[in-house]
Amino acid sequence: MKNIKSFLNEYPLETIILIVAVVLMILNPSKTLFGLGYALKTYLNLLPIIISVAFLMGFISEFLNKKTVSKLVGRETGIKGVMIGAIFGTFMVGPSFLFYPLFKELRERGAGVNVIATTIGARSIKLQWLPFAILFLGLKFVLLFDVLILIFAILSGFVVSWFVKS
Repeated sequence: MKNIKSFLNEYPLETIILIVAVVLMILNPSKTLFGLGYALKTYLNLLPIIISVAFLMGFISEFLNKKTVSKLVGRETGIKGVMIGAIFGTFMVGPSFLFYPLFKELRERGAGVNVIATTIGARSIKLQWLPFAILFLGLKFVLLFDVLILIFAILSGFVVSWFVKS
């Protein structure tokens, strides 16, 4: 009984999802199986990104000490650190939630919240998609929109650092 309580305390969301899945399996097995298949397909599509982020986190943990991270993207690096974060953000591929553990690791190693906030904001710009966006939306629209995203990402980084201390 203690193991069950411990499991429920450690994994409340997963437990709720499991209960809902069992109830749905009883009520409508065909749609539930379709949903599970879709979830599995989505997971398999995300797997390369998950592995890449895990390797990146391992690299940071192993090779970048607190002093180096703080020197490159620490709170006191100012606009230089924010620009590094913005550039990194534009190259990020995949869902944001996969990068949150990486951001936590960077923050624990001395990265400024301004840099992390800017990185999250700047990931709205997808450099790899620019040719595609320009083809459909036009050069003027895409450039103006991306410049505005970059400006607001940088501003949000400084605003977040004002409210959240590293």
